[in-house]
Amino acid sequence: MSAGPGAGTAAPAAGRARAAPSAGPRTRDTLLVLLTVVSGVVDVLGFVGLDRVFTANMTGNIVLFGLAAGEGTGGEMVRCGLAVLAFAAGLLAGFRIARSPAGDELWPRRVTWALVADLVLQVVFLVWWAGTGARPGPWAEVGLIVMSSAAMGIQTAAARQLNAYGITTTFVTGTLTSLCGGLVAGERGGAVQRSLVIAGLAVGAAVGAVLMRVSPVAAAVAGPAVVLVVILVAVFRLHGTSQPPKAKVK
Repeated sequence: MSAGPGAGTAAPAAGRARAAPSAGPRTRDTLLVLLTVVSGVVDVLGFVGLDRVFTANMTGNIVLFGLAAGEGTGGEMVRCGLAVLAFAAGLLAGFRIARSPAGDELWPRRVTWALVADLVLQVVFLVWWAGTGARPGPWAEVGLIVMSSAAMGIQTAAARQLNAYGITTTFVTGTLTSLCGGLVAGERGGAVQRSLVIAGLAVGAAVGAVLMRVSPVAAAVAGPAVVLVVILVAVFRLHGTSQPPKAKVK
């Protein structure tokens, strides 16, 4: 029995329909790598430009806080302590903004709204940083630390709500642990993405170091510029996209 006239095109169309869902997770994963690059840039800016304070990596700040306590350097204790508190406040705000009802959305709209809040704080940081000529005084330095740390806390919460291989975009110790544990257990899912996130943090730090040497103000532009790109891609490519069956978190 011969095939009908539409049969020749039905198979390719079905193939395209089956292939299309994979583009969503790939796009989401790329955006997470970009956000991790931002974290690397931001941390270098904080460490070099804000007197040895990380505003994305709180593990480092806690160690520096303990080191400052042991050395009796009160100023560094205050800066590191405020960074941790501001990051925690950002986390609380970010989780509240990004919290979405249970569903199968690949990139919930509330996650984008959290990133908008992150972007606003980063833009305020940029304006303030540029206004000081990238040489803030002691009080401005404290304000900038709080602003940047809160922004990174919000970003971390937003990324966490995506439930993508446990990636957080601001620290990679847990990501490295998950990568190695998964490889030993024979679980290959997410290995490439986790590896790219780890590399993204190093790339961001390298970019941040170059920008801080060439133009400290440009270093502060890089973060919000990339976050804006992430927001736009999420809005036009990911909103309304469902998780492919194999990508759903159980």
